Amino acid sequence: MSNYYDFPYNEYGFDQGSAYAASWAPALIAVIIGVVVVALAIAIVLYVFESIALYSIAKKRGIENPWLAWIPVGNAFLIGKIADYYDLRETGKSNNFAIWMLCLSGATLVLSFTVILSFIGVMAAIALAVFEYICFYKFYKHVNPQNSTLLLVLSIIFSVALPFILFAHRNKDDLYMQTPQYQPYPPQGYQPPQGGYQQQGYQAPPQGYQPPQNYQPYQPNPNYQPNPQQYQPVQPQQPAPQQYQAPVQPQAPTTTEVPVATDIPVANDAPEAPQEPSIPEEPKAADEQ
Repeated sequence: MSNYYDFPYNEYGFDQGSAYAASWAPALIAVIIGVVVVALAIAIVLYVFESIALYSIAKKRGIENPWLAWIPVGNAFLIGKIADYYDLRETGKSNNFAIWMLCLSGATLVLSFTVILSFIGVMAAIALAVFEYICFYKFYKHVNPQNSTLLLVLSIIFSVALPFILFAHRNKDDLYMQTPQYQPYPPQGYQPPQGGYQQQGYQAPPQGYQPPQNYQPYQPNPNYQPNPQQYQPVQPQQPAPQQYQAPVQPQAPTTTEVPVATDIPVANDAPEAPQEPSIPEEPKAADEQ
């Protein structure tokens, strides 16, 4: 019984095996090339959608150099500029996301070509992704605040959908670009009063009004010339200097004698005892005399 790996040998080696390998090698190479072409085409489509979205977002918000969206490292710098745009309007100061994104993107690109510093390049790529998603969340929070968290989760889990999410929100106005909707004045359905509006200020005299007989309208004198000597500016007078007076030293209050009351009864004196009334003597009878 022959084994699957048993190939007939000849004096030159695997003759039949080499012919078998040569039969499927072109098909394998064609599959690899096809996969690479499809992946490259998808990458180009995603890059074009993301570049168009970033260019439109930056241009609509007045950010300088929106053409940086088409440059590999410049698009990261532009994403940071969009985040700084919202920080300036919320807190009045920038967190310099543009500089961080530029530095991390450049470090990732340079370190990706080195083998020794590949670990540092991986760490730089992770930090770049964290800063990138923070910037995108700031954008989602202003163009679609109800679904900002959902859009961020979709961008992280399905990174392929990120360019299409940005492209779908590229023309939406954020909270700082929405103009208030004013209602027309007067409101719809308003009717003016029947008698019309009352005029304020000067009112015309009633019909048939006649001015008094001695009334003469004021007419300025064309020959009047003001006398310059009559109007002389009053020179400001300087206040008289005040003499300094030393403050009066306060005097200590003098002690006064407290009068002693002499007519106040003493509480310890006991009251006098009441006296018994005297009994008058009875008159003697005359016979007794």
